[in-house]
Amino acid sequence: MILGVLALGVVVGGCGSSTDQVSGGLPLDANVRYQFNDSSVPPAYHRSFELTVTAERARLIVDSYGEILADKEVQAVDAAWATLVKTYPQLESVAAVEPEQGCVGGTSRSLTITLGDKVLKEIFLDDCGGVNDDAATAISDWVQPAKQLFPAIDVLAPS
Repeated sequence: MILGVLALGVVVGGCGSSTDQVSGGLPLDANVRYQFNDSSVPPAYHRSFELTVTAERARLIVDSYGEILADKEVQAVDAAWATLVKTYPQLESVAAVEPEQGCVGGTSRSLTITLGDKVLKEIFLDDCGGVNDDAATAISDWVQPAKQLFPAIDVLAPS
């Protein structure tokens, strides 16, 4: 009887865990959105993109100042998703640093991981003067397994 009560306590305790902690693991029904916003350059060279990944599919949209240049979806994402789940705890230490003098016209990137309406992880980085190079690399490396499901940006949306 005591073992049954203890087991129930563990199950119920697990149900109330906080969803804003990376250490809890990436839930199967999470939604990952990674965005790269290119700097202000002439349209032929400007390439921003949004990569959205779930356990079932990945979608990559490439745009230039709001004009969609490519929109591709892949449904064979099992291996990439498994890697994201396995490496999710690496994001726990990733944090943005606010540039001292601010940034105008530079690149930026963001990572937002949600579970329904709950935000599990949200990072916004200004790529300015190298202050967020480590964080940008960490985020980019983390989403790379999903990004590799698609051709390179310059192939999807050539200049």
